[in-house]
Amino acid sequence: MGREMSEYDGGTDPRWGATGRDVKALAILGTLRAESGDCIVEGQWLDLGCGSGLIASSLAPHVGAIQGVDPEPWSRWPRLQAVNANLRFDVGSVDDLSSLVPDASIDVALCNQVYEHVPDPAALVGELHRVLKPGGTCYFAGPNLLWPIEPHVHLPFVHWLPRAPVIRFLSAMGVSRIRGLDAWSLDAWRLRALLRDAGFELESAFPARARAGIAVGEAGLAARLAAKMPAWLEHLMLPLLPGFVFILRKPHG
Repeated sequence: MGREMSEYDGGTDPRWGATGRDVKALAILGTLRAESGDCIVEGQWLDLGCGSGLIASSLAPHVGAIQGVDPEPWSRWPRLQAVNANLRFDVGSVDDLSSLVPDASIDVALCNQVYEHVPDPAALVGELHRVLKPGGTCYFAGPNLLWPIEPHVHLPFVHWLPRAPVIRFLSAMGVSRIRGLDAWSLDAWRLRALLRDAGFELESAFPARARAGIAVGEAGLAARLAAKMPAWLEHLMLPLLPGFVFILRKPHG
């Protein structure tokens, strides 16, 4: 089953909907501000795997300039660009990125729920490192293999089992959600090793993301508990969290 850096389904919206993307964008922005200071909004941003572009367009009024890249063109893009002069979209996969984004040209990159959809996560991370300026920052978020509920189809354990027979079984049972069973996540150890091997310094920002989400209207018991998580408990619980939120930094020199 092919994996792509895209939510494209041939329509206007991602296949799991477009509701709340503006709130997610502000939560991402709040997380980056909390971890790196208000000056993070300056400069050139990149949303890699931007999908329909709603997060990038919601960020555009708050940042210097932002470029969204996705393997498929989306019908929303021209309209979103028309109302945000500092926003542009480009069609391209990870393999095309070298022709779309110059070396060391990006101050802040977003890689939000993307790594699990690409054929080669190491290539994705390598490209993020290439495009960031020395001292640049990346917001990197994605699911945890060890979390028992697969987040794209909301079914337990299916991502731990051989994929082809699971898809055949669910299809025979009439489960329509199997369309989303095309993501391949990693555990904390493998993902952190991949990020460090690319040359990044990293820190978990899971509680910071929860606090930023609450500040812009995201609610729920899980978010409130995560927001209060002390650093020692975050470190201890990292391998078992439902997903990861890392702040990556490209070192100077």
